[in-house]
Amino acid sequence: MWVLTRLDVPLTNNHIGSGTSTNPLDLKLLLRPEPNRQTEERDIKGSKRSTTSSRAWPAVRLGLAAEIAALSAELAETQWLPRNELEARQWRQFRTLLQFAVRHSPYYAKRFAETGTKLEEFQSPAALSMLPLLSRQDLQAAGDDFFCKSVPKDQGKVGELQTSGSTGEPVRVKKTGISQLFLYAYALRNHAWHNLSFAARYTNIRPKRDEHRILSSWGPPFGLLYETGPAQIIPITTPLNEQLELLHEFQPETLLVYPSNLRGLVDKWSMEGTGLSALTYIKTIGETLAPELRRDVAELNPEISIIDGYSSEECGAIALQCPDSSGYHVMSESLIVEILNDADEHCAPGEIGQVVVTDLHNLASPLIRYRIGDYAQVGETCSCGRGLLKLDKILGRQRNLVVKPNGDRHWPLVGFRDFGAIAPIRQYQMIQETTERITVRFVTDEALNADHRAAFTRLIQTKLGYDFELEILDQREDIPRQPSGKYEEFVSKVATTTPQR
Repeated sequence: MWVLTRLDVPLTNNHIGSGTSTNPLDLKLLLRPEPNRQTEERDIKGSKRSTTSSRAWPAVRLGLAAEIAALSAELAETQWLPRNELEARQWRQFRTLLQFAVRHSPYYAKRFAETGTKLEEFQSPAALSMLPLLSRQDLQAAGDDFFCKSVPKDQGKVGELQTSGSTGEPVRVKKTGISQLFLYAYALRNHAWHNLSFAARYTNIRPKRDEHRILSSWGPPFGLLYETGPAQIIPITTPLNEQLELLHEFQPETLLVYPSNLRGLVDKWSMEGTGLSALTYIKTIGETLAPELRRDVAELNPEISIIDGYSSEECGAIALQCPDSSGYHVMSESLIVEILNDADEHCAPGEIGQVVVTDLHNLASPLIRYRIGDYAQVGETCSCGRGLLKLDKILGRQRNLVVKPNGDRHWPLVGFRDFGAIAPIRQYQMIQETTERITVRFVTDEALNADHRAAFTRLIQTKLGYDFELEILDQREDIPRQPSGKYEEFVSKVATTTPQR
């Protein structure tokens, strides 16, 4: 794979490579690119950790730690490549991926044959449009035929995961050790971009955690390479009041959290007039981050920086927030990301379209032109100087669009601040049942009265631009999250079935 231009130690048997220099895919090592500007990352705040028990300093890294460090060093340089050079290298890797997929995946062999094209026709990125888009339904229907029957040993261990099915369409994919290596390296890139301190106290509010814990280290990949501060793990199912108590006791400087969970914390802090005095950075993941939430955090404490990331279970890290300007940079070293309009043509800067992802390095279950289900806005070339594709906005999924009876659709521009001006609410969710009717559920401490309901009706109809029939309900218990821990404030049951205009 082109991004690994040099390794200081052999790849290890237990994680990525076979320990030999022979590559079954005949992937050629390239010379390091001549950067078009300073390639040094910001100084990372933290002492390097040695992986040898007999050496504390200077740090000597072996095995997985060395692999992560080597790839991270490469990414620190490749980000500055001009866009056309990045695309040329992506294409070189894509042709290798396509050839492998057609040879080893029964699904891709059949799918490619149906296109009537030949591998030698794929000479430039423009040829990508000759391949059909891959939907979640396609993935489900393919079953085990989608997976490659043989995976090179230097791809590392192969594991299988099933997505949470937040769209109602869970899929199975296989991931390799190479996939995990990129995931680790991008996590480090995110911290380097924003100059986060590894010595900080770090709280992680995530799903799939069954108990509150305090750990001496952040864990991989950070704890493999650096001496870190302590980490606090809070299950996302913990009630908000208890979360607040645990956060106040621990006083984290960095917080990792889903936007919907952060929304609840911010509302509590605003009502109580309190906050976390030590908190400096909030990293948001897993859900769309609303501009309103950014604004509310800034009003609560302008010293807190929000760092957003865009990822998926199938593809890993897709885009990270630019440290020097607004918007997000695609992880172009491992992904080709297309933003397509309704005619499946590439969007111009400023236009919004569906996100289509090609994973360049996963040889276990290649995702080629995978329609992930999200919308994003294409950006211009970033002023920061990075050649990585820029996205101005990540807008969420098709099922989060409100659909009018005439087929028009748009993002529902209504939220906590609007609702909170009418009555104190703790949580809300709107479900569009039909093109005429929406169910609105509020979580409140006290029952809503007739005036509240009338005011909510006027507000929602005005914001959505149509006099929908609204059923407004209120309850005291929290609205449950999805199994993945995610939470959606607006879900349309008709967005994926109604023709777009």
